[in-house]
Amino acid sequence: MRDQDIRTILHFYLSELNKNIKDTIIVDELNVKNGLARVDIAVINGSIHGYEIKSEVDTLNRLTNQIEHYNSSLEKITIAVNSNHKQKVLGIVPKWWGIIEVDENSEIAELRESEVNPLLSISDLLLFLWKDEMINILEKNEVKYKKSSNRSALIDTMIQNIEKEKLLNEVRQALKSRKNWRS
Repeated sequence: MRDQDIRTILHFYLSELNKNIKDTIIVDELNVKNGLARVDIAVINGSIHGYEIKSEVDTLNRLTNQIEHYNSSLEKITIAVNSNHKQKVLGIVPKWWGIIEVDENSEIAELRESEVNPLLSISDLLLFLWKDEMINILEKNEVKYKKSSNRSALIDTMIQNIEKEKLLNEVRQALKSRKNWRS
């Protein structure tokens, strides 16, 4: 089974799983940490949940690097694999990652449920935002900032002035409200 086959199955599964959760969006190819990695599918609702696909034709060569970037940026992470990768992945991914197996009959088996990521870096999560989204959040929360600030300075200002849980909600809402994902 190829990546696109698993992606199609996973999209249907995730749509069904989240159909009763208001304001859920499903995004393909979400850039992580300014493009250092790209998660195959992201589900954004009460959390930002990344889904990485490893089909039977994929290798696991990039997985260690992906783990590092996803662990700092995503609230929850699940890897979807064909059976040929199942045992290796169980030994590689952190225990809080979910694991889904997609078999040759297009059946999905949840091998391990994902948990909240304990390594999340709020500054890395804020990298999902565009500069205008950062400014909107600062203004909405009545936080002063320099108009000439770059994204890094805006991130520092947000972290210093807005509590973490509020920032998490603001990022989710900004992503769910975004109209043009590839700008």
